[in-house]
Amino acid sequence: MKEKLFGGIVTPFNRIGKNVVRRLLMICVLIGGSALHAQNGVAYDLANGIKPASEFNVSNAPASKAYRAKLSRMLKGGLPLLPLENLSEENAKAQQLLLVNQGLRPYLFHPKSKAPLRNEVMSVKPALLGDRVGAARACQNDQCYRIDIYNFFHNVTITAIVDVENDKVLSINALPETQPELSPRLEALAIAIANNEQGVRYEVDRYMQFLNPGKAGKEKTTQGIVPLMAGTKSALKNSLCERSKHLCVAPTYVLGTQALWVIVDLTDMRVVGIRWTYLGASGPPKLVTERTLENDYVFANFCENETIVQRSGWSFRYHLTSSDGLRIAGVRFNEKLVLESAKVVDWHVSYSQWDDFGYSDATGCPVFSSAVVVAYNGPSIESIQKNGEEIGFSISQDFRQLPWPAPCNYRYEERYEFYNDGRFRSALANHGRGCGDGGTYRPVLRLDFGRPALAQSYQVQAWENSQWQDWPQEKWSAQPDQPDMQEGLYSHRLLAPDGSGFLLQPAAGQFDDGGRGDQAYIYAMAAHADKDEGAADLVTLGSCCNTNYEQGPEQFIQPAEPLAGAGIVLWYVPQLKNDGKSGQEYCWAETVVKDGVQKVKTWPCTAGPMFVPVKP
Repeated sequence: MKEKLFGGIVTPFNRIGKNVVRRLLMICVLIGGSALHAQNGVAYDLANGIKPASEFNVSNAPASKAYRAKLSRMLKGGLPLLPLENLSEENAKAQQLLLVNQGLRPYLFHPKSKAPLRNEVMSVKPALLGDRVGAARACQNDQCYRIDIYNFFHNVTITAIVDVENDKVLSINALPETQPELSPRLEALAIAIANNEQGVRYEVDRYMQFLNPGKAGKEKTTQGIVPLMAGTKSALKNSLCERSKHLCVAPTYVLGTQALWVIVDLTDMRVVGIRWTYLGASGPPKLVTERTLENDYVFANFCENETIVQRSGWSFRYHLTSSDGLRIAGVRFNEKLVLESAKVVDWHVSYSQWDDFGYSDATGCPVFSSAVVVAYNGPSIESIQKNGEEIGFSISQDFRQLPWPAPCNYRYEERYEFYNDGRFRSALANHGRGCGDGGTYRPVLRLDFGRPALAQSYQVQAWENSQWQDWPQEKWSAQPDQPDMQEGLYSHRLLAPDGSGFLLQPAAGQFDDGGRGDQAYIYAMAAHADKDEGAADLVTLGSCCNTNYEQGPEQFIQPAEPLAGAGIVLWYVPQLKNDGKSGQEYCWAETVVKDGVQKVKTWPCTAGPMFVPVKP
């Protein structure tokens, strides 16, 4: 049964997975099912010596002890909220305005017992365009700040917009089942917990001895090895990270051709799992020698300001968000509204065939952002050609986690295509290489169709049993096999009362981008003016590592509401499985020699639906 808290805000279901009786996770599960990988022609046993997750205790690292003492003092004080320290004057003022606001207090205590709960400020940063919705629309540059607070008890992110110029808190919203980007304090704590764990030190030392026999010291240590991805959310199936929605991250040690993942549960402050993944026989170079990312230019031109595009009958606005990638809005074709907005909320990345774990990646602005994978230069607009003629154009944004293409760094491309005949497509690409050769990438795409002309609502339909079937209520479905789609192409339809609308065409290998099919989950949601439900910039949505439809959007359609009379939002979550085998590369990157120097060759995987207009 659902619980309600915060005066009507609904928490996620307290779900226990189907496999709750499965064995406790053994840390010997390996990518691709093999227990051996080669280093310089010698086999290394990745499984040997790793403990089951149940054997990891609460961390006794000095940093962990100091943090627990600070929490204890905070919970005994009057306000159960751990603020950020060492802030600039304006950031500190914004935080203080929120701390003394009475509207915040109901979020910090248990709704029934009034017991103080563990809450922590994660970030204080300028409110960008994507944050200025609802009451925050009046904000100007440098006037408003966004503050993200995480409630560990309910697994809820509390987001506030504060007007420092007028000393006002404009809005406070709580998003269930979401987790913000980590504060520097918690990122440092995660690294300290990982570095201090005996099992981690044992594995690092054992592998270093494998690389350099006889040279590693007897003291098992992680000194001098800095883990990557320490601030990126992660999960481990059937652990508390997944079952109880704990805040977990995955500091990752890149060692030769292997990566050692350490899943750290920051709610319980302990390691809950260790995993080895294989990075491939020829990894990319460790450093990018030239950085062309011009952060100030990108931020000033594309994060703080919107740009208007008018071309080939199409018009729209676009800007880069803090954590939801490239957002387009007000999309019209021949003056008729097509889309209110579109954006990619998250990239879920899971690894392993049996016990899934991985990352939740956000894409966005290079500064004042919670994104892990940031904009690389600004958006680009290019012509789409066929037989020498322009049939449309695209706008795309390259997001990179430098020093990509080093191991455990990611590169994504988000592209919107517009065609002269009224078709449009969201095309999402991963350029590899990631943290292993057994990953599945699931970008979470949000498409807000609003209402068609004359304020009439669309009817959502799905092709089922060889005919179009109405969806009277919010619902989700998996992409059907191609023979089961209408004319082998279309799975869903949005139809206005006048007969106009759009056919949804999932990718099934038919587009000229090398994609192998989406295997997508598709969700239809009613949009209401008085509800956010993902319209503003979202923090991490859902779990990174669920292999079913529970990718985050399902929380917005529970319980199901009628679709009639509302604006329509479609969520689309494709599934891209990478492959590092020679001749079959997909979502992959390799270092090659070209003209006597190192070059990176990529085999991108691309997903995303095409929308084809229906004429009355």
